[in-house]
Amino acid sequence: MRNYDFLVLGSGIAGLVYALQVSKKGKVAIITKKGLFDCNTDYAQGGIAAVLDERDTFEQHVQDTWIAGAELGKQSVIRSVIEEGPKLIQFLIDLGTDFTLIDESYDSRLENLSLTREGGHTHRRVAYAADSTGHQIMEALVRNCLNNPNIDIFENHIAIDLITQHHILQEDGFIPGIACWGAYIMNNDTNFVEIFRARKTMLATGGASQIYTHNTNPAVATGDGMAMARLAGARLANMEFVQFHPTAYYCPEGDTFLISEALRGEGAILRLTDGTAFMDSYHPLGNLAPRDIVSRAIDAELKKRGEKYCYLDATGVDHEVLKKHFPFIQMKCLEHGIDFTKEPIPVAPAAHYFCGGVLSTIDGQTDIKNLFAAGEVACTGLHGANRLASNSLLEALVIAWHAANHTCNGVNEEFPAIHKWRQMEEFNENEWVVISHNREIIGTIMQGYAGIRRSRRLLKYALSRIENIYNEINNFYQHNSVRLEVVETRNMAVIAASVIRSALTRKESRGAHYLIDFPERDNKLNMDTIL
Repeated sequence: MRNYDFLVLGSGIAGLVYALQVSKKGKVAIITKKGLFDCNTDYAQGGIAAVLDERDTFEQHVQDTWIAGAELGKQSVIRSVIEEGPKLIQFLIDLGTDFTLIDESYDSRLENLSLTREGGHTHRRVAYAADSTGHQIMEALVRNCLNNPNIDIFENHIAIDLITQHHILQEDGFIPGIACWGAYIMNNDTNFVEIFRARKTMLATGGASQIYTHNTNPAVATGDGMAMARLAGARLANMEFVQFHPTAYYCPEGDTFLISEALRGEGAILRLTDGTAFMDSYHPLGNLAPRDIVSRAIDAELKKRGEKYCYLDATGVDHEVLKKHFPFIQMKCLEHGIDFTKEPIPVAPAAHYFCGGVLSTIDGQTDIKNLFAAGEVACTGLHGANRLASNSLLEALVIAWHAANHTCNGVNEEFPAIHKWRQMEEFNENEWVVISHNREIIGTIMQGYAGIRRSRRLLKYALSRIENIYNEINNFYQHNSVRLEVVETRNMAVIAASVIRSALTRKESRGAHYLIDFPERDNKLNMDTIL
């Protein structure tokens, strides 16, 4: 058993910002399933959105976010997050983040940040570090965490279950409501499970796009935090809104990687395989329309023609701008034999980001006492039905900061006595071989039946299949020693079922949720979907 003041599950921007801030008040443990850099933040290319240009306004950024979110977001949350953006980008600069500058001979400061524009934005307001913004932010955050004596880091560890009332010894009596006292954590190298008791626990585990076969996420994005919170009794919100990034590199072998929206911000054009540009016929902003619209447009054109990809043509953009601004994309394309200054890039939509998640406030509070959530795992009301480009890093940064300031209160509560983990000795390899393919089946079902365009008939069929898969996996989980793959697959089944249930609940099309049975938006349904 290990005792901490603060337990952080996840090592992306939300988790590390929170850890750095609360380390001023107590001892912190950071749990990360693989290495510190194995997270969606490190994959983020485009940048972080904020009002940093004197010609831009908070009001305009609020309006762009509201419109992109199909008018489902919470205006008070949107405004608060956006107004805090500039201050907290300065915080990242102070930690050592190397953003791309207008004039490299001057210091990093807000007025010297180079800005780009992405889909749905009416101004250039995206601060970036070439096309590896997330990695640069991670470099600064990791460096500061490693040098902090109040922070312990546990790589290759996974949280299996949150510790709540179910795990407290009976003699401690009845505690009203649900409270969290840490988590059961497994060392992935030894499969040994320990109790990490904590007065405050932060879920910063990211999203769950691995439930789709084609996605842009790292392998760790299996919805662990969302699933644990749901199993512990927290509510999930807006799980039907899974955003597909319109431009993921298309490779028949499945080697998918993200092609940043910033490429279109600099002038790249989407074209059909015959060279025809098509986005102007779908939206006034053309190639810079919000992501849900671009993804559906591409999906419709591909289905119409029976094709698997279209092209993103950047050959008309200044070649030096391409090489300077997009070195990572250039490198990845060259690895696949494509010089994007001379030929178009084959692209197709791929699952990218969860706009829904654990229902939480702007301070990161959830239904469960002492449990907080920030980043993609949370649903704060910022994104509504569809995330505006580059608002994800902004939200994670602001909510983590708010949560840290909030959770620094009341860290002196006494720990209850907690049941030890019931360690099973046997692991039935023969049974696991039979059901281990369920992870792949989940991806196939979700891709086919709960993707960009959905029907209620196929969603119902998918739910029946996913529920059977969950029952198989959970039965195995209950009767065998724990393994990483078992926990991940259990969590993926929980989240896949949650997405489908939410999609069946919303009988309209809005944002990232398009239902062919109800293809129009219904303003009477302008409300969150709560599980």
